[in-house]
Amino acid sequence: MGVLGHYNEKVLSRILTGILTLAAAVTPLTCYGEQTTVLINAFDNETGDRSLDWIGEGMVSAVGDRLSEQPQLYVFGLDERIAAFERLGIPETVAVSRATAIKIGWDVGADMLVTGRISGTRQDFRIDARILNLAEDSAGLDVAVSGKLEDVMSLAASLASGLAKELVPGYTSQESDYVSQSPVPRSAFEAYIRGILASDPQRRGELFEDAIRLYPKYWAAIYRLGQVHYLDSNYKDSTNLLSKVPPEAPDYPQARFMLGMNAYHEGDYSKAAEIYSALPPGYDVLINLGAALAGLGDPVGAAGAWRRALEKNPAGAEAAFDLGFLSYNTNDGEPAANRLAQFLQSHPRDAEVMYLLGRTYDQLGRVDEARRLTAQAIRLSPRLGRWVDQPVPNVTRVRTQFNATDLRLPSGVWNEARLSRREAARKASEALTTPRN
Repeated sequence: MGVLGHYNEKVLSRILTGILTLAAAVTPLTCYGEQTTVLINAFDNETGDRSLDWIGEGMVSAVGDRLSEQPQLYVFGLDERIAAFERLGIPETVAVSRATAIKIGWDVGADMLVTGRISGTRQDFRIDARILNLAEDSAGLDVAVSGKLEDVMSLAASLASGLAKELVPGYTSQESDYVSQSPVPRSAFEAYIRGILASDPQRRGELFEDAIRLYPKYWAAIYRLGQVHYLDSNYKDSTNLLSKVPPEAPDYPQARFMLGMNAYHEGDYSKAAEIYSALPPGYDVLINLGAALAGLGDPVGAAGAWRRALEKNPAGAEAAFDLGFLSYNTNDGEPAANRLAQFLQSHPRDAEVMYLLGRTYDQLGRVDEARRLTAQAIRLSPRLGRWVDQPVPNVTRVRTQFNATDLRLPSGVWNEARLSRREAARKASEALTTPRN
């Protein structure tokens, strides 16, 4: 998340007003569930020194890591914030307004939103944070710390302690406990945060490497560097890094997900199946578990995983396709034709499905339909012409991206109150942005 400017502040402020009005009309919003969910927004930089922009994002990481130690709290991580930005069509390179932050909070299911700012000088540095209670539509309390900029890590720990006192009923830990437990050197922390903010993948990787060099047990940086290699399809280096992330790290489930994909792409289907079998069975995990089982020659197990995935997400394209492709591979002609034809209705320009359906029709003796579909598929995607005289390769569809909340919070984030808030936000947004007739 960057600091180039606020996103649609006027529009979102109007939407926020509408949301608050509608939210007041829905059922009471005081039910938090087993954990209070917390979203921390990047702090605004009001120092006038642009070289300190990184601290705004740094507060999200430093404070979030400390609050995550409280079992009563579920703090949304970076993967979840980026996904929320993408869902709402907000560029990652902007600083969002308070109204936008609230909208994002309701979109992810947050009960509490923490916003803040940094100000002052290097000798008189100040960090202010505000808690907004989204569950009860009320302005929260302010927490502030001040000191020297060189002590920013200790200041962040003190701020986290102050926030914990407000967010956790019966919180009793001493502030000194938080401050004394700050193992990450500032130099490593700054390199890590600058890596998060870097737009160039190569530069991002270099900064994460610097952070790890400065603090070899920096699990967050190790995870992010492993993710950089994962996104670059560098499976070996990615596996070497992600396998070091310990179970107690907040990013451990996401690291395991990517390790499973690395194993799958390298043909180690047994390892992939082992990893995905141990993860919470969300849609993404079940899709990849089915793919690994299919690679192991277990069509029954694969079909079972994909059917469970469809139960989780009836509109899931990967599950629907994979079940049709499995029927094709097992020469189960009629089920293959039915599934592929149904899939093609909602994805009419999917050349692979069109080609497979044509081949299936040919096996069933529906020659004219087979020729028409096969020719049309090759026109759409000429590379499919190579499949005519050879076996169809493995085109099982997998999920390379993941829903981090599904992995980190298997019980799910959505209860009645959070769903009500999200629905109120959706209705208000539609009412205020839809042109009048």
